[in-house]
Amino acid sequence: MVYPRTKLISFVWIISLMALLVMFMSFLANGNELVTLPQIEYNDNDLISAIIERKAERQYATEPVALKDLALVLWAGSGIKSPQVDSVSHATRTIPSAMGIYPIDVYVFALQVENLPSNIYLYLPEKHALQEIPSVNVTEALTKITNQRAVQNASMVFLIVFHRDKSSRMNDKFAYFEAGEVVQNISLMAVDRGLGSYVIGMYYQEKIIEVLNEENIEPVVLMAVGKPSQ
Repeated sequence: MVYPRTKLISFVWIISLMALLVMFMSFLANGNELVTLPQIEYNDNDLISAIIERKAERQYATEPVALKDLALVLWAGSGIKSPQVDSVSHATRTIPSAMGIYPIDVYVFALQVENLPSNIYLYLPEKHALQEIPSVNVTEALTKITNQRAVQNASMVFLIVFHRDKSSRMNDKFAYFEAGEVVQNISLMAVDRGLGSYVIGMYYQEKIIEVLNEENIEPVVLMAVGKPSQ
């Protein structure tokens, strides 16, 4: 029996719709329905407030940042939280690290920090201290490293790197994970201290190596930090 063309098209559409209906019923039968989650309570929780308030700040006030605020931001990023080593995770810092290697270093380009000369410093977590990088003009160094406007009026700029000689014992991707944890902690502590931050991914890697006179590092990210202009 030969069907007219219009009837054949209608028949195909009906079959297609039935197939879609069967697929939809199968989807429901497999328990893939949506699960409604409890609503977020925006109360006085400090962490929730910091997450809500955190945003990319590109403009900063000209007033300097307190040295205590710099210390807290650095400690949050990669500081020592306990002198005792956890026997399971080997964690001693505010961030975890695969096998407890901690290949990440944090440098500070101090531009406007109270009671701290303008210079480049390496943060030493074990001593909670800054080690000055000699013979470097911080403003000229930043001009070489990046042309992003956010660094021009920031009070301080953080540079996060990892050492290849340490990360060679593990997959480099773990070092990037760790760098992300440092960035997150710095940005949240900055909000808690009334500061803003801006992550910068555009920089000249070879210039960073030249400025720091370190061949065996892999720059990961720059972060501008300062008091928001508004």
